[in-house]
Amino acid sequence: MKRNNQKGAALMLVLWVIVLLTAIVTEFAFSMRTEVNITRNFKEETEAYYTAIAGIEMAKEEILSAKEQTYLNKDGELIFGEKTPDRKGTLGNTEYFYTIIDEDRKINLNSAAPEQLRYILKYANVGDAEIDTIVDSILDWRDADNLHRLNGAEEDYYQSLPKPYSCKDGTFDTVEELLMVKGVTPEMLYGSRDEAGYKAISEYLTAKSSNIININTADRIVLEARLGSAVAENILMQRSAGPILTPMAGGIVKSTYFTIISRGGSGKIRRTIKAVVMKKTDEALDVLYWNDNFAEGLQGIKNKDNAKK
Repeated sequence: MKRNNQKGAALMLVLWVIVLLTAIVTEFAFSMRTEVNITRNFKEETEAYYTAIAGIEMAKEEILSAKEQTYLNKDGELIFGEKTPDRKGTLGNTEYFYTIIDEDRKINLNSAAPEQLRYILKYANVGDAEIDTIVDSILDWRDADNLHRLNGAEEDYYQSLPKPYSCKDGTFDTVEELLMVKGVTPEMLYGSRDEAGYKAISEYLTAKSSNIININTADRIVLEARLGSAVAENILMQRSAGPILTPMAGGIVKSTYFTIISRGGSGKIRRTIKAVVMKKTDEALDVLYWNDNFAEGLQGIKNKDNAKK
């Protein structure tokens, strides 16, 4: 009987050792799998970042190499002189794609007159009451005082929000900063396909530019808002025959301010970098703005919000 008890105890001990070893092995395997995933993600994130950087550098070289005027081709693509860029490349086994956006074809938020802002917002299908709020709030955001306009907003409004922040009372650094201004929604900024059907105001407004419109690249609505319908029509008629070579109507024919958006990576991990640059000479440019974790467009904002949850 005693021997049987000893055998039973030994069996239980062996079973417990097996259970313990199984738990240790399982935990070790889980830890190793986690470490492998972390290492792989770090590798892919690093590759995505530096691939996006490569796109930025290629875009900068493209901007510097342009010697002629800046204009749009018949397909609406941005052209520098005679060069039509591919805007796609690889770094190792990873692809990058980059976009160059002419900021001198837009109206500058920091100097735009109220009627110019109204013209753009009206074109973008924003309602009249919303336009009154947004225009006054933009002016309040960028001015230096704490006195709000009739339909505007200053510190007291922004501090009363569920997640309060301060009114800037200074110039806009990026067009995305509009999302902090009373009345502006992501759908207005980036456009939407819902019932409201907003056109993207980010296509027509900027925070970094020379403050002089490029008459070769500006959209009709920008030309009309800035120069009036008659002058805009005359410019568009001349553009239909080819790029305008001589500045007219207070405009320019070659841009110096550009936004570069570069996307790098493969698989699920991708990185988007946004830079705003100013071309000083044919050999040098200044980087005026840099965001190496840029949330691009409406979907980018949604993804960023989901990541925070």
